[in-house]
Amino acid sequence: MAGRTRMARTGPGKAKRARARPVRTRSVKSRIVVLLILPVTALIALWAFAAAQSLDDSLRQSRARTFTEKVLEPTDQVIAALQDERRMSLSYLGDDATIGRSGFDAQRAETDRARDLFRGAVADDAIAGATRPETRERMARLADALRGLGVLRQAVDARTLNRAQALGRYTEYIELAAEVYDEVHSVEPTLVRADQVLRTLERARENLAREDALVTGALAAGSLSEEEHLQLVRFAGTHRFLYGDASRRLPPAERARYDEIVSGPQFTRFKELEDRLMRDGATEERPAVDIGAWHTSTEAVDWRLAEFSNTIRSANTTQARDEANAVLLRLGITGGLGLLAVVVAVLVAIRSGHRLIVECRGMAASVTAFAHRRLPEISERARRGERVPDETGDAGDEAFRVAEIEQIDRAFAEARRAVVRAAEGEAAAHKRLNEVFVTLARRNQSLVQRLLRMLEGMQRGTEDPDELQRLFELDSLATRMRRHAEGLVILSGRPSGRSWRNPVLLVDVARAAVSEVEDYARVDVVPMGRAALRGPAVADTIHLLAELIENAATFSPPDSSIRVTGQKVARGFALEVEDRGLGIDPSLLAEANRLLATDPEPDLDDSARLGLFVVARLAARHGIQVTLRRSPYGGLIAIALVPEELVVEAGSSRPPESVAGPRAGLQAVPGVHGTAERDLRPRPPEPTGTVVHADSAVRAAAPATGSTSGEFPLPVRRRQAGLAPQLRARPEQEEAGADVGRSPEAARDLMSTMQRGLRRGRAESAATENTEDSADGGNIAFTEGGSGPHETGRHWTGWADDDPRDDRPRDDDSRGGGPGGRGPGGA
Repeated sequence: MAGRTRMARTGPGKAKRARARPVRTRSVKSRIVVLLILPVTALIALWAFAAAQSLDDSLRQSRARTFTEKVLEPTDQVIAALQDERRMSLSYLGDDATIGRSGFDAQRAETDRARDLFRGAVADDAIAGATRPETRERMARLADALRGLGVLRQAVDARTLNRAQALGRYTEYIELAAEVYDEVHSVEPTLVRADQVLRTLERARENLAREDALVTGALAAGSLSEEEHLQLVRFAGTHRFLYGDASRRLPPAERARYDEIVSGPQFTRFKELEDRLMRDGATEERPAVDIGAWHTSTEAVDWRLAEFSNTIRSANTTQARDEANAVLLRLGITGGLGLLAVVVAVLVAIRSGHRLIVECRGMAASVTAFAHRRLPEISERARRGERVPDETGDAGDEAFRVAEIEQIDRAFAEARRAVVRAAEGEAAAHKRLNEVFVTLARRNQSLVQRLLRMLEGMQRGTEDPDELQRLFELDSLATRMRRHAEGLVILSGRPSGRSWRNPVLLVDVARAAVSEVEDYARVDVVPMGRAALRGPAVADTIHLLAELIENAATFSPPDSSIRVTGQKVARGFALEVEDRGLGIDPSLLAEANRLLATDPEPDLDDSARLGLFVVARLAARHGIQVTLRRSPYGGLIAIALVPEELVVEAGSSRPPESVAGPRAGLQAVPGVHGTAERDLRPRPPEPTGTVVHADSAVRAAAPATGSTSGEFPLPVRRRQAGLAPQLRARPEQEEAGADVGRSPEAARDLMSTMQRGLRRGRAESAATENTEDSADGGNIAFTEGGSGPHETGRHWTGWADDDPRDDRPRDDDSRGGGPGGRGPGGA
């Protein structure tokens, strides 16, 4: 009992002291580092060793490739050229009548080209790392020796050398070149043996070439001296021995092919002639072998043996390439996968430790981030019709030690799934609606393209100016229909379909935009210098400017002009579209500028301003800043600031073009003083002093305002310019500066031009009468869906997506040449 009491008294004290004792703690990261440091270090060491070995093999293969391209190939060309020149020189010294001077000089020129190529290879710094110093010394020695080739040629021409001396001099050059072959880079034993066999075959061919040159000279001279006979026997024995030695080391397949060559009729005939010459010996009389038969036989044998050597060389090259690929694969596996394994091991360790440490803190951060960041992002993506990724897992994916935290996590995971499901449903609906718009727009584009092709055919098939004028009006309407169809595609986030590869002058971009609006005759385009726009941004910039010009024409009196100017500024190139129309309320102006700056999603409740959304989308796509402000004349000034990275000077180098094939680029057509680009839609004729080209039929009568030649030539209005580049029939390009005759088409254009002037006068008279009947022409605005003018006050009431005056007759459309560029006003 006492013992138990004592134990009861002392027990709590010991426990208290135990609790007070400090406990050493370690973080999860430190424990993971201790566990992984040894295996990771060993893995890194093994990876470094394997990567170093593979890298060394890869560098050796790279040096071998450089050696083949920079050393062996130029040397082979020098040897082949010297062999041919040696044979022709000995034949020339033997008074061979078949050797013409022109052929002799041509062969020497070929040798000079091979020599220059070899000298360039010697001077190339790339061979320093691919060859040994001994090889570079041999190459330099050969290059220096080849400088004396001219002296040897002079001696041959002067016949101060006999055939034996000339043979020896040329052979010295070839032997110097053959010394370059000694270096071998391959580490594969089979490739080394194959390379040795190939070198043996090359030496055998060289002895055969020496024999050919010797016998050719002797047959041309009509005698075979004792010295030449001894050399013939030596050369024949050498090449026979070398070919026999090489054949014994050939693989079975190549050996069978060599035996086929040796047993063939050409080789048999060659051996008969060779044996006859050696058997007859030296003689002052003409040898019993015909020089023509000798040439035919040796050329056939040399061709077959050269083909055989090339086959072996190709096989060696293929095997070396396979070896190099294997080395690269091994380097990729050992280096890439080894490094990846190290990185993955470290990342997994860090990620696991971090997850264990920040469990509770991560839960709170997840809830906060979802509420303040992810939830608005999901809502925005769903509103734009984009897919919302489901990045929430099932409840209980994370194991928590605290039950309350686990319950909160499960409840929050369920809430997140509900939000994501709702967002996915909205995104899917948005996407389906977007696809419907794109499909309808693409179908509309297809129909418009077919319509433009039909109109083109009808225009080419008629000569009646009145009928042509009606066709041009239909072409103008179809061109604007195509632009509005492209607007739907652009609002859906897709490219419009038109593209340019090369830069285009900005003044031509502005003219092309003018040609896509109905009231193009009211638009003045001021010259803008030689600044040009990069090709990828041309189509969208044309559409953007066309929307701005269309809006200016819609909300301004029909008898007023619209001015398009442009100039280079510090931050790029500023394009301005100024009208003298109705103006706009300040609050609407601020709202329009806000929309242009933020590129919002189109508001389906505000369909009257779809053009504004198109401009905002195109501006955001290329970084163009579009701003609206009041004009001193009461209208609006739309400023489009093109960023400087999209603007190039006409004199600067063009950006690189694509290797994948030409797109709908610019096509040169004849202009006034040169060529102009055809694919860009040019601006039509304007009565208000706009810079335009003269009609092709009256060019000689009207002086040109400037040359169209240059890097970015001035475009001219051409038929078929309204068609898509893929649908346009491309006529043969006329030669620049060619004489322009009075063709039937030019006569038709001239008649249309005359009638255009008559109808323009009627239109001006009608406009004057309408002005007198109107209380105030400056207050007229055309709103969507209307068919005529009405009073709307002193401000702009909306953005015109389409010109509401499509249904009213237009006398001034008799100008010919709508936006499609097919009218007689074009060039």
